[in-house]
Amino acid sequence: MRFSVASSVLFLYLILLGETAAQSRGWRGIVPLHSTRSDVERVLGRPEQQTGASSAFYRTPTETVVIQYAQGRPCGIGEKYSLWRVPKDTVTSVLVTPTQPLTLSELGIDESKYQKQQGGHRPEDVYYVNEQTGETVVVFMNEVRSLTYSPGASDKDLLCPEVPKPLTVNCKHAGSPRVNFYQNISLERENSVLDNFSVALKDEPNTTGYIIAYAGKRARPGEAKGRAERAKGYLVKVRNFDPNRLKTIDGGHQEEAQVDLFVVPAGTCPPTASPTVDPRDVEIVTARRSKPHQRR
Repeated sequence: MRFSVASSVLFLYLILLGETAAQSRGWRGIVPLHSTRSDVERVLGRPEQQTGASSAFYRTPTETVVIQYAQGRPCGIGEKYSLWRVPKDTVTSVLVTPTQPLTLSELGIDESKYQKQQGGHRPEDVYYVNEQTGETVVVFMNEVRSLTYSPGASDKDLLCPEVPKPLTVNCKHAGSPRVNFYQNISLERENSVLDNFSVALKDEPNTTGYIIAYAGKRARPGEAKGRAERAKGYLVKVRNFDPNRLKTIDGGHQEEAQVDLFVVPAGTCPPTASPTVDPRDVEIVTARRSKPHQRR
């Protein structure tokens, strides 16, 4: 098929117009939280490398590209859930790494629309961040090293709400060392671990003991709370420990049931729970009533 000169000019104009529009909306028209895997493959074809289901790797003549996709259901705990309220296989970010030298001036961005930040992996790194569009440009020694396209400010309403965390006031620093932990062990061994925990607390009077209990992926109703209260009850009733110096936390669910024990000095931020399994993925086990024995 032959093109006239006019047709060729029009075709070139449409390409340039499309590239200009793409620059204002993500990368090459691929917009985080609005484009899908199908949209990406229409533009770039099949990926050169599939890094699991959540990302895809591409190589062009001038750059490498990593596309991140939302996986599983939105708003949950664990890798199978997305931090964004979007369907599976929706683009969440695009990372572009130039393979040929590219300066910031050649990139042609309006620096007045970007916040300039210093430092990162290298002290010489300079970050140009545009929170409105979600773009970040990393420059090292006047050379563009990477461009990241993330959701912009107008899409923040699609971000999943954060999991509420305990309020801490007038604490020195976050985090506390874990003294010990136990999983599914015999009651005798559990009491032995708790004995050592009470000794550690008594050796340091100005401390509080935190008991964070997690149920597993297969759990009874209220199991985590019950395990934490059982541990506290043993320390109070058997070891005569001051109940005001003990705090229990229902930590939710992890892969395996576990109880973490912390000794927290006064004025130090208390520990927070770190569940790894979403409650929607938990199999709740209810006790079955045993059938009465029939007399013969």
